[in-house]
Amino acid sequence: MYWLGPFQYSSKQELLDRLKVFVATAPVGRVSHKIAIQKLHLLIALHPDAERKIGSGVDHFKIERNALGAGQGLWLVRSDGTETSFSYKRCITGVRQSSYGKVCEALRFSVRSQLIAFRETQQVPAKCAISGKDIVCRRDLHIDHKVPFWKLLQSFAEAQQVDLSLLDTVGSGETLALVDQEISKAFEAFHLAHAELQPSSKTANALKGGRLSFPSRG
Repeated sequence: MYWLGPFQYSSKQELLDRLKVFVATAPVGRVSHKIAIQKLHLLIALHPDAERKIGSGVDHFKIERNALGAGQGLWLVRSDGTETSFSYKRCITGVRQSSYGKVCEALRFSVRSQLIAFRETQQVPAKCAISGKDIVCRRDLHIDHKVPFWKLLQSFAEAQQVDLSLLDTVGSGETLALVDQEISKAFEAFHLAHAELQPSSKTANALKGGRLSFPSRG
């Protein structure tokens, strides 16, 4: 898994592929989609020359046609009116998982048993809550969050008044966990009370906009 802030992707390559489509198809001009703006702020912070690129602060992002060659590119406009282009590839390639991303992944692992338990209650054929199509093979039965997982994380952080980016993790892979187990247990209780789980097909779950897409329109 790869996390851009609280947004989950199956790998760095998947995020790069999504960004490629976003930059190529987004309308020229100021980016207005709220989630796209949030992701672009997270993205530029990963740039190896982020301090110089951001300068006085980001006022907004925009899509511009490339002056040389075909295609479009990403630009940021600073609060002082100056602007600069930046490469999404440089923001992602070679960058390690952020500590915040590790916290998000650890919290997802902490509630895995809840997803497994919900899956056990489902019978096939089941109706995919995303596409409306029948799921006829159990191996294609995935469990989806009706309210995206990243939104649950944000709501939890606000309710607990905790900054997730400041938390420490231990372990790696599926053994990744928070050092502070009290917060982990609190999130498990929060997820049990507030998460709305639903059956989805493997394909529909992977293509769900809130999880994998990089929206381009406001």
